[in-house]
Amino acid sequence: MEKQELNKLDAQSGTQAIARGDITAAELTAACLERIDDRERAVGAWQFLDRDLIDTQVKHLDGLPKDVRGQLHGLPVGIKDIYDTYDMPTGYGSEIYTGNRPPWDAAAVARLRAAGAVILGKTVTTEFAYWKAGKTCNPHDISRTPGGSSSGSAAGVADFMMPLAIGSQTVASTMRPASYCGVVGFKPSFGRISLAGVKPLAGSLDTAGVFARSVSDAALIAGVMAGRTDWNGEARTDSPSLRIARTPDWDQVSPEALKAFEGAVSGLRSAGANVLDDAAPEPFKPLSSAQNTMLAFEAAREFSSEWLHCRKRLSPQISDLIEEGLAIGPDRYEHAVRERNHALQALEDLFAGADVLLAPSTLAEAPPIKEGTGDPLMSRAWTLLGLPSISLPCGKGPAGLPLGLQVAARPGHDRRLIAAAQWIEARLT
Repeated sequence: MEKQELNKLDAQSGTQAIARGDITAAELTAACLERIDDRERAVGAWQFLDRDLIDTQVKHLDGLPKDVRGQLHGLPVGIKDIYDTYDMPTGYGSEIYTGNRPPWDAAAVARLRAAGAVILGKTVTTEFAYWKAGKTCNPHDISRTPGGSSSGSAAGVADFMMPLAIGSQTVASTMRPASYCGVVGFKPSFGRISLAGVKPLAGSLDTAGVFARSVSDAALIAGVMAGRTDWNGEARTDSPSLRIARTPDWDQVSPEALKAFEGAVSGLRSAGANVLDDAAPEPFKPLSSAQNTMLAFEAAREFSSEWLHCRKRLSPQISDLIEEGLAIGPDRYEHAVRERNHALQALEDLFAGADVLLAPSTLAEAPPIKEGTGDPLMSRAWTLLGLPSISLPCGKGPAGLPLGLQVAARPGHDRRLIAAAQWIEARLT
């Protein structure tokens, strides 16, 4: 591969090339920075970049002996700007925190550094990882949204600015940007990756997420953050059992997205997968509403300080969410919690013996920027239940923009999800 195309290397090929001595961390990073220089004005993926900090990192990494190099040695990684970084400002997508300098790294960032990653900089997030969009555009069509809230991370990976990036998900903030931008998004089971040093939105829903251009690369970086070396194992050779559990939300999926989804499922059946397809059990039908109730109630609690001291500097979007949450009484919140718990107790009925669930990642392809960051409906219930989920590129919409196939497993079955997603990925491509 030509030097100027090193930015197109996937993560594992990059680490292998560095390990062989074919390239250096400095060369790989320089190729990514060259791509950023060419495309950042159009895409707007970055909130903060400091060439001197990057140069210091790569010089240190290239000077390390091979026997002390980590799993991510020399790989450039983008960090969503809700993760604290000790050497870079962390603004959480809000003007309130302009110039904020945490004295520490978020736990996940510290693990990336310890594994030898090059922390390129901070990627754009929506305000407090909620609805108000930042400057990022979809790299496939800059008139379209990249999705939210992990906008810059997904767009940067899709545009070959870096091979890996981290984000988060409280509703659909990993699945939706991954689908809109045509990359792989992975949200592990709830709590598998520490959120120490990450600005919370809703504590019982917030989950770390990652972006890559393959399932194995996503498993690699997520495994480092979670301390799970088993997540990046061999792909399964036998066909998984798949289930489509249709909820009332499916009525809102666009015909084009549904056609792409059904085409993918047909191909998986032809490849040997057993696919079950029927309505979701009754306990799972009200979960989208329950998720929204819990989100608003918990967000009002999380943003107590900003609401008290900086209310006028909050956007209408986050202000409306806080006001909605303040209006939710404890009985209504506890009812939503009981609905979630009831569904969790009936989880085996949802899977009905299948290894993983399948659904469209989004209702449609990326909408125009003026319409917002897109509807998160297709991920609400699965996020509420803490299911590990992966979005895979799957076809295109009427404007030629990417669509996604969402795959989910039982809580704690991240390795099984990854193996099934690798099997599906190989057949989709």
